[in-house]
Amino acid sequence: MVAGPGSSLALEPSEPQKIRSVSPPTLVYWTRLGFAVLAGVLYNALGLSGPSVLEGTASAVSMGIGIYAISVILVKYVFRYGPTELKGPNKHITLGIGSYIIWFLFTTILLNTIIHPGPY
Repeated sequence: MVAGPGSSLALEPSEPQKIRSVSPPTLVYWTRLGFAVLAGVLYNALGLSGPSVLEGTASAVSMGIGIYAISVILVKYVFRYGPTELKGPNKHITLGIGSYIIWFLFTTILLNTIIHPGPY
């Protein structure tokens, strides 16, 4: 099949395709969300709920803070994002913290409910 001068099958160099890149704040936000789900899964997989509500809550808060600290280190030292890329001072710490807390709680509670359904 031969392409004519007006057909769309002509092998002419086309305009270069634009590569979509994720902006640094978006990458940090979604990374934090993933780390929140990971923290909730780890909390339940390691069985850190403890015998009392106080011990379970303390271990959940500790797990959440620990994984969040790892995400801060990842953003600052591995991704090397600073105030310029994230558009503000201390954004490597505060960006996505609300979503992190909500998703950590959601994942922890959901998995705990599935694993320990309670009395029938």
